[in-house]
Amino acid sequence: MNKRIFEIFILVFALLSLAGCSSEEEDFDETTIRVARKGKVTENIVEPFDKDYYDINELSVEFNDSVSKYNESIGSDEIRLKKIELADSKVYVDLDFNGPSDYERFIGEKLFVGTISDAYDNGYTMDVVLKGTKSGDKIGKVQIMGMKDKDIIILSEHVRIKTFRDIAYVSANVDVLDSREARVLSESDGLAYLILE
Repeated sequence: MNKRIFEIFILVFALLSLAGCSSEEEDFDETTIRVARKGKVTENIVEPFDKDYYDINELSVEFNDSVSKYNESIGSDEIRLKKIELADSKVYVDLDFNGPSDYERFIGEKLFVGTISDAYDNGYTMDVVLKGTKSGDKIGKVQIMGMKDKDIIILSEHVRIKTFRDIAYVSANVDVLDSREARVLSESDGLAYLILE
């Protein structure tokens, strides 16, 4: 990620303290990543924006410029800035990514979406203990690799996540909210793992 994009995200994420998100027809009180069946990723962000020296127009220009520069460097529109607006002393930003790799390069956080076999081939060793969302049973690498064709989501960002299929197993740093929604705990370290049904 180039220095300019990094500076913009430091401004938005670090200085404003990650707080939440907003989407087309849903309101959330925390940043949320939505992962679609074919790998498309949407991140909906809401941040406190209540200081006198914050400028929504300047932030909007910087976001638009960063997205345009990223897309130009790739040669196609891999990222779309759908919305950036100010309401109730919060800034709302909606970003669409064509896939997890665009999210990783632009945001600077890990995100893998694919089969367990593909994740292993991409360097994720699966040396983790996961807990079943229904049964509470714990599984390790041997059992995980035995489900090699199941979809898995691996991420590093402390966010809420909505999945395209029910969640079957999660790592200890994930709080399951319902069958297709979870939260990566903000006080946790390391990667978060979610295996889908």
